[in-house]
Amino acid sequence: MTDQFTTWVREAADGNQLAYGYLYTHHYPRLQVAITFITQDKDETEEILQETFLRIWKTKEKLLLVRSFEDYAFRVAKNLLFDLLRRKKVHLKAIDTIFRHQDDATTGGDHQLVYKEYHDIATRAIDTLDPQKKEIFLLRTQEGLSFEEIAAKCGIAVVTVKKHFYAAFHTLKKLLNEHGGVFTFLLIVWSRGH
Repeated sequence: MTDQFTTWVREAADGNQLAYGYLYTHHYPRLQVAITFITQDKDETEEILQETFLRIWKTKEKLLLVRSFEDYAFRVAKNLLFDLLRRKKVHLKAIDTIFRHQDDATTGGDHQLVYKEYHDIATRAIDTLDPQKKEIFLLRTQEGLSFEEIAAKCGIAVVTVKKHFYAAFHTLKKLLNEHGGVFTFLLIVWSRGH
């Protein structure tokens, strides 16, 4: 965590709503992309996001013990997502395999191999995108930048950024469904780096 994020986390833990608002604003976009891919439903995604940040705020004192706010927020969202999927009676084995890598104490060698295999498949899929689509996709999913921020960074219109992002999104979804299922795609969205 950067010094600024450390300050925001510490202040949020002390009840500073403005600091928590900064954390919310920064981490919301990446969580939204990941959750939307799974739910395919805007309302369900919004419900999970709001509940995620509400739960973190209600137990804000715990933030002082958290090493990474982003990892913590993803863990809370993941648990809420599991609850939603269980309610829908969705088969969870593939999701569970992918997310086990985040549980520090329980990650074994077999899970690391599965993680690496999925990660490699997803990385190869992303590498097939044309350079501009790839850059926009990674800026959105890995850096958590808004469409407006990406447009400013790349010097193109917001509508062009959105067009390229969704084209990349659908290309990857189709490709990864052919090479191991939709859950492979989640790995890149939820990963912590390359």
